[in-house]
Amino acid sequence: MMIGEQEFALMVSEDIKNRADQMTKDLLRSPDNRERWKRILIKIIKNVETRLDGLNKEAISLRNTYPDFEADPAASIAQVIEKSERFKFHAEKKLAEVDRMLFLENDDPDSKLSSFLKDAILMHKKLKKQYKCPVDPADIGLWDAIDGKWTF
Repeated sequence: MMIGEQEFALMVSEDIKNRADQMTKDLLRSPDNRERWKRILIKIIKNVETRLDGLNKEAISLRNTYPDFEADPAASIAQVIEKSERFKFHAEKKLAEVDRMLFLENDDPDSKLSSFLKDAILMHKKLKKQYKCPVDPADIGLWDAIDGKWTF
């Protein structure tokens, strides 16, 4: 059964807000849905950018119309802008995640190298634990890099 575009977009939105359940996250990240996930993320980001542009113009207009107000006449709009910018930031992080997934599933030399390096890091971690070797910050940085985190 194919999920409708609106329902899929809602699932992507919930994932951006970190409210999606594990089943939804797995569905979005499945190889069959990655291109669609990316397309929806781009659409969401563009919509948020358009909305932010309108909100910023509205805030400027209010401030110009009421320059003598002691309180910011656009304070409530400023809060919406802040929330929208935060949402856009998280959407862009998800877009980077799906781009990375799409890149790594390609069968080109760079992705083969990535796969090889990932396997080497995992073996390094296994051997460190197996032989009870001390773990230093560089080891942790390597292991975190597998999950896309830079902790060096």
